[in-house]
Amino acid sequence: MEKETNLSILEKFQDWISRSTSLKLLVIGFIALLLLIPQALITDLIDERQTRLQETENEVTNKWSRAQTVIGPYLALPYHAYREVLSNGESKVVKELKTAYFLPDLLDIKGDLQAESLHRGIFNVVVYRGDLDLKADFSSIALEKLDITAEQVLWDQATFLISVSDLRGIGENPDLKLNNVSLVSEPFTDTQSNLRGLQFPASLDPVSKDFTISGKIKLKGSKEFHIVPLGKTTSLKLSGNWPNPSFQGDFLPEDRVLNDEGFESTWKVLHFNRPFGQEFINTLPNFLESSFGLSLKMPVDQYQQSIRTSKYAILIIVLSFLALFLMETFTKRRIHPLQYTLVGFALVLYYTLLIALSEQFGFSLAYLISSFATVGLLAFYSKSLFYQFKTTAIFTGILSAFYLFIFVIIKQQDYALLIGSIGLFVALALTMFISRKIDWYKK
Repeated sequence: MEKETNLSILEKFQDWISRSTSLKLLVIGFIALLLLIPQALITDLIDERQTRLQETENEVTNKWSRAQTVIGPYLALPYHAYREVLSNGESKVVKELKTAYFLPDLLDIKGDLQAESLHRGIFNVVVYRGDLDLKADFSSIALEKLDITAEQVLWDQATFLISVSDLRGIGENPDLKLNNVSLVSEPFTDTQSNLRGLQFPASLDPVSKDFTISGKIKLKGSKEFHIVPLGKTTSLKLSGNWPNPSFQGDFLPEDRVLNDEGFESTWKVLHFNRPFGQEFINTLPNFLESSFGLSLKMPVDQYQQSIRTSKYAILIIVLSFLALFLMETFTKRRIHPLQYTLVGFALVLYYTLLIALSEQFGFSLAYLISSFATVGLLAFYSKSLFYQFKTTAIFTGILSAFYLFIFVIIKQQDYALLIGSIGLFVALALTMFISRKIDWYKK
């Protein structure tokens, strides 16, 4: 008799465990938290694949040519400076060789950037070939501003310089002319200002002091192109075949035209828009701080979007478990915690499928395929849980709405917070409305 009583108590305890709503909710919540562990591993996988993409980009650009920044042309004039020093109580005049730098009064650059995509394995890297037409007018060499006289200047040792951030991008000898006279180019490196590029030695007429540099440069680069506004008036006009460039730097274009065929953009920068003057002695300012231009990066980064999608994993898991629990409550079909776990694993595995497919087909198509496969799998599995087609169809529709909701948030970056907040409010309101008649103390 005592044995039967003990057995009855044990059976009642097991029955309470299997039917307790509160305990069931705690178990479901614990399962959802445990699923964050594999989800964190998947996030690490996405980070690893993104790092691999960056390594591939660096490898390709190191062999092709890196992002280019063009500074120039500007003029370097060596001159003799004299200063008085005391030596053994006697005053002596010492002659020193210094360099004066002059920036152009007018700098006009027209460029055409033809972008192409280089493939390395499953990754694509954007590179470009550019044709630059340069014109720089030095109409006033203001020696007096630096307290230099024309007699001090070594006019036959003048040099025009064009700094190029990566000299490997110069594919042909530049065709540059000084007042319609061709100049010979040589490489230079200025360790003091950390600039490198091309120099064009020239013998200048000290009487004229009106010089025009013009010509063409063919340049290769990758992802980004910038110039520095050296002229008192700097004009830049860029065109190319990349449909969606990103404009960067201290100055945005005054006019731009973007379409599927490419882009056209124009800038105009005046000398008082920048933080440096026109004349310098021996040292140059940090020109790179005032550079501007554009980026030709890939418009869709599947890894960045996959990471953003994975951040909503806990939301998808919780909402899916909530929908499954409510349907379990209304249909009186008891779902085992192991079955919740299997559903959770399918929801987590979705992100691995997403990142693998996005590397092959792009993010949008990968999202469609992954969502369709996951929702289809869970719909098939839920049929064995609920048996009824209507209940299975409702659960499938709810899951589809969840994934569509996340996709809209990912694509609408500017309104992601607004859409997400409204969506969660609606989900909470529907849950409260649907569950309002449930007697939580009944079980």
